[in-house]
Amino acid sequence: MSADGFESHGGISGAGGASGSSDQPSQGGAASALRAPRARARIRDIIPCCVNQLLNSTLVGDVFKIRGIEVLQVSIVGIIRKVERAPYHILYKIDDMTTKPMEARHWLGRAKGKQELTLIPVGVYAKVFGVLRGFAALRSLEVLNIRVLEDMNEFTAHILETVNAHMVLTKALREASGQSAAAVPSAVDEAPEDGEAHCDFIRQEVLRLIHQCPRQEGKSIHELHTELWSLSAQVIQEAIDYLMVEGHIYPTVDREHFKSAD
Repeated sequence: MSADGFESHGGISGAGGASGSSDQPSQGGAASALRAPRARARIRDIIPCCVNQLLNSTLVGDVFKIRGIEVLQVSIVGIIRKVERAPYHILYKIDDMTTKPMEARHWLGRAKGKQELTLIPVGVYAKVFGVLRGFAALRSLEVLNIRVLEDMNEFTAHILETVNAHMVLTKALREASGQSAAAVPSAVDEAPEDGEAHCDFIRQEVLRLIHQCPRQEGKSIHELHTELWSLSAQVIQEAIDYLMVEGHIYPTVDREHFKSAD
């Protein structure tokens, strides 16, 4: 991760994964784009995301937005639930357990479509770099690169990068639009400003509230939204995802209730 809190993704297309496109993600971190003055947040570099964010993105004209931030090239990490080979593309269904699996199509040129390409098997974790596509309520990824995770720490790192990236971009968007801070800050608002410390503070608050809940079914997401009113549902969900991956919490009666593992 770079000093600005973003992962560098230059030159990924040939290494470590199946690549069926000559397209290259734009080089350089998103933080460098933030330093340039602009009227609105428009990032052309790769933005780490979770599937839930992509499936719930809004389409404005021909531009996808996540909470006002324009997105095009993104990265996700998840387990492959389904693989289908067609004459000129491979369809993957990627599940990062934040919502239902997302379709990712790896398009092949006509010449490449006739060649043998090693498919990434079902049941393994993979990292996907791609371009967000869709219309109406449908969303999918056009794969630029896909590779198997070599270390599960990459999954945890991706979650941290996702939280940090969207916090930095949201802050930049608010500054660009001239929005001021809330008049009455909550405890979360007073958390440290630097990215990693702020992410850790939010996760600790979510874990504390879940740990303090005495009910057998555990703490509900709705209650967390109410008590952490200054945080968006997306930020709370990302904290929950991280805590689940780290083994600090687990779902109980459904995916809306959680208990502490301690």
